[in-house]
Amino acid sequence: MAARALLLHAEPGFSLPVFERFAPPPPPATVAARIDAHSAPGEVVVDLAGRGGWIARAAIDRQRLAVSFESSPLDRLLAEVVLRPPDLRHLDAAVQALAASPRRESSLKASILDLYASRCATCGRAVSLDELVWEAFDAADPAAADAIAIDVGGRRARPVRRHYRCPVCRDQLGGGELRQAPLDVADVERAVARGEADDVRARIRERFPVLEGGARLAEELLDLHTPRQLVALSAILERIEGDLRAAPIEAALRLAFLHALWPSSRLAASPGRIASLRIANGRVRLPAGGHWRERNPWLAFEDGVRVVRAFVQRLESGAWGPVPARLGEDLRSLGEGAASVVLRVASPSGYGSLELEATHLARSPLLPKVRLVLTSPPPRPGGERLAWAYHATAWVMGRDAAAGLPLEALFGPAIRPSASWQSTALARALRSVEPALSRDARAVILLDADGPEALVGAALGGVAAGFRVASARLDEPGGQLGGTVELVPPRSLAVPGGPRTRANVPLTVEPGGAGDQDLRRPTGLFAAPERVPDAPFSRADAARSIVETAVEVLKVRGEPISTDGLLGEVVVGLDRHGHLRRLLRASGAGTPGSETPEPEAGRGGDPTPADAAPPDAAPADLVDRVLALVRDELAAAVGRRLVRLDGDRWWLADRADRDGAAIPLADRVEWAVYSLLSTAGPLSESAFFERIATLFAGPDLPDEALVRACLDSYRSLASTPERLVTGDDLLRRSQEHGAVLAALARLGHRLGFDVWLGARQLTRRVDGVPLGSLLSERELAGPPYLGRARPEDLEDVDAIWYVRGRIALLWEVEWTAMLAEPVLRRHARIPPDERITRLLVVLPERVELIRHKLDRSPLLREAIDAGPWSIIKVPHLLAFAAREDATLADLEPYVGLDPLVERTGEQLGLF
Repeated sequence: MAARALLLHAEPGFSLPVFERFAPPPPPATVAARIDAHSAPGEVVVDLAGRGGWIARAAIDRQRLAVSFESSPLDRLLAEVVLRPPDLRHLDAAVQALAASPRRESSLKASILDLYASRCATCGRAVSLDELVWEAFDAADPAAADAIAIDVGGRRARPVRRHYRCPVCRDQLGGGELRQAPLDVADVERAVARGEADDVRARIRERFPVLEGGARLAEELLDLHTPRQLVALSAILERIEGDLRAAPIEAALRLAFLHALWPSSRLAASPGRIASLRIANGRVRLPAGGHWRERNPWLAFEDGVRVVRAFVQRLESGAWGPVPARLGEDLRSLGEGAASVVLRVASPSGYGSLELEATHLARSPLLPKVRLVLTSPPPRPGGERLAWAYHATAWVMGRDAAAGLPLEALFGPAIRPSASWQSTALARALRSVEPALSRDARAVILLDADGPEALVGAALGGVAAGFRVASARLDEPGGQLGGTVELVPPRSLAVPGGPRTRANVPLTVEPGGAGDQDLRRPTGLFAAPERVPDAPFSRADAARSIVETAVEVLKVRGEPISTDGLLGEVVVGLDRHGHLRRLLRASGAGTPGSETPEPEAGRGGDPTPADAAPPDAAPADLVDRVLALVRDELAAAVGRRLVRLDGDRWWLADRADRDGAAIPLADRVEWAVYSLLSTAGPLSESAFFERIATLFAGPDLPDEALVRACLDSYRSLASTPERLVTGDDLLRRSQEHGAVLAALARLGHRLGFDVWLGARQLTRRVDGVPLGSLLSERELAGPPYLGRARPEDLEDVDAIWYVRGRIALLWEVEWTAMLAEPVLRRHARIPPDERITRLLVVLPERVELIRHKLDRSPLLREAIDAGPWSIIKVPHLLAFAAREDATLADLEPYVGLDPLVERTGEQLGLF
């Protein structure tokens, strides 16, 4: 079932803009497929590093229960809205009440707009500014000595232009409502006036937790806002926090405020574009450029309300529909049926409490059945995401929430935590949930687009927690996921083997064909995992395991595979032979029985990168060490067991291994697609992908691009996304195949050639006449003599035109795009000869699929070039055969996937 989620066409997820950038949700179709595959209604799905409650929401929608540890307080805030969307009427009423709430002599909205009061430069009517353009300047410049300015980020800055809306001028003078003009003296004085800004600044500063000696960071973050922006933002926030509201309404208002925060700062350098916030060594690194825009905070807040409102509408009108989650405090509340979701913020203490609850309830009927852990890796605490989380959390949620973040990474040197830090955090989270897991549970890690290091890091994290790696795979380039790693808990009986792929693909479909071929899958690849003996890690043993696993995977797939495609199966092989566990034990990186101490947290939060390192870790990062080991051993096997094609594709070097390889995966997938379309009746596209996904797993798991290329080749023009049908009929195609062979036999005789038809074709009847009757007695004696080519190797060639001792044209007629049997196997036994020309006759419907296969398979490309092979489409061959005065030279314009008769330009010669 592991293939199901990867082959489904995932509709893009949606979230609020800032979360799409820093904490994007997983693809909903992938999440839904995994939940359906690994759990049943009433069971529990656990997300150990949530990004807004999306996995919990999908679980509830499918009648499951959920435990979601949100990665940060902001993710927890988003989850409140995702799991319990507020009623839009109540949200609108709350916003109106907020705007009309009293503040001094007027309302909140009016008092903020008064801070930005101005007059239209054209008609003189009172307006409220949308924004001001500021510029920084050198205070030593004599030309700016008398400028009215303020200090921003250590530089002097002054307002230079205003933007506002005047509906009166629009109606009377025409043009747009949004206008701009230079500032007058009153505008400048209001822009630089501090008023109550100093008192407000002091209150807001207290919301920012800082480490010793780092008070300057809070000051610089406040310097991102002008004095009146601070006053306005503080007033809005005070009303949000001061009024009593339902939790979903308050969460929605805080999210709206969050979306007003950055536009109301110096980060708004141009309309619609917000610069990144960068913090290093406890200092803000301001964006380049001397101009920025001071946005009116109330207008920015209204924009944020519209964003959140539209988000809630999409939640309620989407495929999932409204989800009335009931929040509980612990696992017991799920078991008692009082709650459907337990929602917490991820932290060492939170994971510890889950472990205690699960252990305490282990023998109690109140412990709900936990069948699935579905999560992304814990996000690394570094870079722009941490800077955003610190700034936004302090503003939106306050000091206590922000204190839970790993502050050392902000106040120290800028670093990027390694994938081994992520492994350690994932191992801690998996250990906490393990006591609650059933024996048949699964843990599925949905990887971000971090490439090979993310896959190895997730696998090491699972092994460090005592789990076993059942499967690991990097997603294809351009996919919505970086990949997946599937784990089984320590108490599971065995790692499941993937289902055997149906490899008995008929390479020929006409009567008397070759029939079904046995896959001969190596049984050791999916054997139960070894027991890990108490032995030290051995690089030599690990190297042998890497090479043997790579060889077995290539034999199973039957075609070359990239390093990224091979990596996941190699990691699975290393785990099943115990090498990952031994490596972790040797490095002291927290394998079961050698627990890693809990890393310290930055003021009550997640571990910092430095503290989270294993106590006895080797100088090299463990993830880098595993990746280097795999790369080095694969490279060392080149020439012995492996060869490298096209720079990053691996294939088998040993002849015996190649002979034992399965039919290429691309051909098996093509036949599976045709078989499903022709026998299952009309299917929807989603049902089709689900059915295909059940046929392939493990090393056989195809990429979605291949499945779609096959589907596009075999679906009829009458197909729709809700109803897939095929126009290909096996009997009709077999009859057409015979008709083409008959045409080839007649045409060859007309052109003066002797003709041979394949031995298995001679008894086929076309128009009631056996094909063998088209040949003379001399021609029926057997295939021609072609130098080093053995007669038995020529017997199965569909058709041969020949002049004894001088020239031979070998024809293969295929109605599918499965070229492995004729090109890679049958003709590989026929040595190259300058007297031999090979021609492949294909259907026009298969041309694009053939192109796709040629692009993905260097073996097929090399064989086509080495043949050399010429390709001709069936209609063009029949048109050529219909010409009474046809000569062999006249065939050239018809040859090629883009023949000369269809285009202009250079065309390669036939001979």
